[in-house]
Amino acid sequence: MKTKLLSTLLAGILCLPLVLNTAFAATGPAFSLTADQKQAKVGETVSLTLSGKGIKDLYAYEAKFTYDPNQLEVVTAKSKMEGFSVSPIKKDTEITIAHTKIGKVNGQDGDFDIGTISFKVKKEGDAKVTWTAMKTVDHNLTSATVTVNSSASFKASGKASAPTLTDIQNHWAKDQILEAVEKGIVDGYPDGTFKPDAPISRAEFAAILARALNLPDGDALQFNDLLKIPNWAQPQVAKAVKAGIITGYDDNTFRANSTISRTEIAAMAARGLKLTQGTGDKLNFADKDVIPAWAIGWVEAAVDKSIIKGREGNKFVPKAGATRAEATVIVLRMLDSK
Repeated sequence: MKTKLLSTLLAGILCLPLVLNTAFAATGPAFSLTADQKQAKVGETVSLTLSGKGIKDLYAYEAKFTYDPNQLEVVTAKSKMEGFSVSPIKKDTEITIAHTKIGKVNGQDGDFDIGTISFKVKKEGDAKVTWTAMKTVDHNLTSATVTVNSSASFKASGKASAPTLTDIQNHWAKDQILEAVEKGIVDGYPDGTFKPDAPISRAEFAAILARALNLPDGDALQFNDLLKIPNWAQPQVAKAVKAGIITGYDDNTFRANSTISRTEIAAMAARGLKLTQGTGDKLNFADKDVIPAWAIGWVEAAVDKSIIKGREGNKFVPKAGATRAEATVIVLRMLDSK
């Protein structure tokens, strides 16, 4: 409920009618966009910083950018101001990000970095992101729009070297994990580990599937627990939701950090491949009767394609979770079955 209220507040603020003041227009703030690097490799992430000078009473903002979605993929946007942000809204070659402070407080003044927006490089070539416009809102809810026209450019070449993962050398899924990393489907952690036997969450598996299937951009997420979906995962989750691969629960929560069940994995894999649901008659697991009715057709479809298999004792164990390694192998099987 809190997230819905904040989303409504942000939407209301940024839909305010534009009020331009000539003195403000003459002496107003200046905005610029800079990249954290001039060279990048395919598969790497580049972070761009949004900066402002001469800012007065910035309570909320809406920033618009243009980019080439064939070359760059939006990863995340983060504001350096306190308050609440929405996920990047993507339409064709334009991205919109928005943020607002909360409560009866003054906006921020001075020269400062407003936030960052990150992109993953998809192919070689000269890449450019242009900050086209900035709508500002002060604490009195008076808004103004500034034409920015500031670009950040960098060159993308080659392919990023696969990271050395320190904890998979003797793991049964080592080769599959390395293959998935090479394909840009999964990533390791900043400390150089992959944590292959750690449980995988709903958000993580949705992100892996979205990358593996190269799903198109999704719509802004509207879950009640949106704030609990990690920023890096929101664009990928939005893709999977729009594709009909994953949904929320009856209370309109997504539960991003919950361990995903084998039932959910089977259903998502089958939907991702657009398989036809079975009747369940082909399944012969000893615990077939405890597979949820809504999922049994999806489980049969995924098992029939050998995407997911049973466990010891001829059991499917529908409520059990999956590890990061198991999920990686399942996604690779999906791609092999296409």
